[in-house]
Amino acid sequence: MKTFNFILSNTLRLCLIFLLYFIWFRYFLDSLVWSVVLTAFLTLATDLVLRIITKRKNVKVNLKKEELARAEGFSNGFIFNTKTASLNFYYELLSENFKTIKKSEYIVFEKENKKFILFPYYKYNNLTVEDIIYVFNKVKQTNCDEVFLCVNEVDEMSLKIMSKLPIKITILDKYDSYEKLMKTYNKFPNTLFNFQTNPKLTFKGFLSLSLNKKRAGGYIFASFILLLSSLFVKITIYYLIMSSILLILSIFSYTNSIFNKKLPKNLF
Repeated sequence: MKTFNFILSNTLRLCLIFLLYFIWFRYFLDSLVWSVVLTAFLTLATDLVLRIITKRKNVKVNLKKEELARAEGFSNGFIFNTKTASLNFYYELLSENFKTIKKSEYIVFEKENKKFILFPYYKYNNLTVEDIIYVFNKVKQTNCDEVFLCVNEVDEMSLKIMSKLPIKITILDKYDSYEKLMKTYNKFPNTLFNFQTNPKLTFKGFLSLSLNKKRAGGYIFASFILLLSSLFVKITIYYLIMSSILLILSIFSYTNSIFNKKLPKNLF
């Protein structure tokens, strides 16, 4: 089933890109052969660029609503508890599967002759540059292969700074930690703490709803309607423009890493 979904997803993406280029090449070029050749070339080039841009993944879109609430509740439980609570939990989780050593603020574990560090660092606010500096100074002398930093939330600025450090640090927010650690190893904290909130739709939330993969189908349908309509009117350029815009929206909604994020299935 996963293989079928993978093939279907890639086929749909390529078809959308192909159609976007083809309608314009066919509009300006008389030769059908050249239109197809140029379209095929640009389709493959664009797909390659999209793959590079969307390489970074996030798991949040794979979780159900109930699981999102649990992930947030477990993270809140760590925040409103002592630091040793999260440290002890992750030590128990890792010690059942790997050779581990618990330090005062992080856990060292080994797999396939490689040394890793899992550093729980839960706080209510987003991870800051000062937090990154603190963690870096704690682990820089450990000679580890990779550091997994478990946090509540993180912003793009912190991620950019993290990527420039000489030590490889992978951020696991509350959703990543739930999916890649707790669910993977079937071990969950005892404390679940959820806030009672009435969320308001922000501009970012509006974009997340509008440019999510689930919206791609609507954009594709509207694009095809306009594309077919252009066959029955004299001035087709306006229909082609609007159809192209909707196709671009569908491609972006289907492939963007901002609102459709994932992490690799196997962290370690």
